[in-house]
Amino acid sequence: MQAIAEFAMRSRTHAIGTSLLAGILPLLGWLSLVIVALVCLRQGVMAGSIVLLWTILPFSVQTYMFGDPNLFSLIGIFCLAGLLRIKPSWEVVLMVAVVYSICAGLIFEWQVLEKFLGVYSVYFDRLQMPEAFTSRELEMLVVNSVVMLIAFGMIAMLFLARWCQAALYNPGGFRKEFHQIRLSQTAGAILLLALIISYGIDDLLGRWLPVLTLPLVIAALSLVHFLMAAKQLSNRWLVAFYLTLLLFGQIFYPLLIFLGLLDSALNLRTRLQPIQRD
Repeated sequence: MQAIAEFAMRSRTHAIGTSLLAGILPLLGWLSLVIVALVCLRQGVMAGSIVLLWTILPFSVQTYMFGDPNLFSLIGIFCLAGLLRIKPSWEVVLMVAVVYSICAGLIFEWQVLEKFLGVYSVYFDRLQMPEAFTSRELEMLVVNSVVMLIAFGMIAMLFLARWCQAALYNPGGFRKEFHQIRLSQTAGAILLLALIISYGIDDLLGRWLPVLTLPLVIAALSLVHFLMAAKQLSNRWLVAFYLTLLLFGQIFYPLLIFLGLLDSALNLRTRLQPIQRD
């Protein structure tokens, strides 16, 4: 990935060509997101917007023909990368990502969902859905999945772009930056209140519950990485942690949400650092 990023950053032509080609080829759309974000982070919003305008072409065609939601991710990651360059605060980026993903999900539902269901109806027909599963419930399932895909996809690719930027121009910088991602008490309180309201009004807002947990989970993962680095544990511990999270996600995901809220309220890093020095 570092070699691809280095090639793309040689010139504007290299960046546009690589991003455009990745957008055309199947299963490589994520690479376009990374390149657009990387150019925006390194060279600024104006340079990133030029790469974005070229990259939008294949993504727009895919959205028009197949109802592909990746166009929303492309525009979103450009906005987040520009925001991160102007205001280097991951807390703000994560909160904006939640709002953007919900708005993108609503636009997808109103403008693109019908096309998406029409193209992929054959695959949905093959799924063994419960008999009581209505078409409206299927639509909500698709929209909710798209919102989660947009939110987590944007943040994951933005992390990858930031890592590439650090690898090329500031070795070790991303590791330090990631370890310090934390939500303020205000942000934590806003998310907790939003989660409670969404859970209480389940019929109207309950579908946004998963995406509202994104900033809390990212902050919790950052804390886990920080603690393992502070204890000088090997990468095997991180691999074991993520495997456990993958296998027992239903148990550990709520724990990560709680850990993110706890860190937001108490700033656990400052409390743990004196213990480590002792």
